[in-house]
Formats: sequence, structure tokens, C-alpha cells
Amino acid sequence: MRMKLTREQKIADRFLRSFDMVEERLESSIAGLEAAESAQKSITSSIGAMGFGGTNRDKMCDNLARIDKAIDDISEYAGRFSESFKEIETFVSEVQRIDPKAGRVLRLTYIQKLTVKEIMQRDETAYSKKSVYEHLKRGLDVAFELLAKEES
Repeated sequence: MRMKLTREQKIADRFLRSFDMVEERLESSIAGLEAAESAQKSITSSIGAMGFGGTNRDKMCDNLARIDKAIDDISEYAGRFSESFKEIETFVSEVQRIDPKAGRVLRLTYIQKLTVKEIMQRDETAYSKKSVYEHLKRGLDVAFELLAKEES
């Protein structure tokens, strides 16, 4: 069952998914850091085996620069992720104060990243598929109303 969203619900959905990109970039930076650390170990082994020559020293410096860049990227993205997450967390809490069930489903969907099936299987919710979709749509409606208030 695909959920059909209104234009307003789509706007709220895009806003709630806004911090997903930062999370993906953070994961990408961590992968880059792991690759740089692996290359550093390889070059360190080569330098140890071959002596401390000029080209090897250049490779080591390049590798260290890549590691520094990856660390800077991770710090930047972690900062953005943290700010975005707090903004989304606060926003979902506002929705939850207005409509507790709809806010709960938004929290499970956008913050905990659960699927409709996973939400249905949670003991504390015990919602049917239809009610999960209804609460989700209601939550998106409330979210849009809050966004509209912020803009005015």
C-alpha cells in the first residue's frame, strides 16, 4: 500500500527528512577516514621496510592530509547532524504535544527510521497498518500547520 500525500504533507515530509542527507555524508566521511587510515598503515609499513626516502615521505604526508581532511569533514557533518537532529526532534515533540498518537508515529518514522510494518509490531503502539498511515498523515498535516505558522 503506497501512501498518497497531499502537497502540504509532501512539504512536511521533505522537512522531516532534511537531516537524512547529513547522516549519509557523515557515513561517507567515516568510510573515507577508514580508507585513509588503511592507506596510512600500508605506507607506514613501506617506509619501515624501505627506509625513510623522499617519495615515501611525500606519500605519508599526503596520506596524513587525507586523514586530517576526513576528520574535519566528520566534525563538520557531525555538527550539522547534531543541529538538524535537535531541530527535527524539537519539531516532532511539538507535533506530539498537539496530537500524541500522530507525533508518536512521526517520531518512529522519521527519527527512529522504522517502517510501517515495524511500527505495527511494536508492543506499545499495537496499530493496524491503516491506523499507522492515518496517524502518519495526520502528523504530516500538523507538521505542515506548524511550518506554515513559522513562516508567517
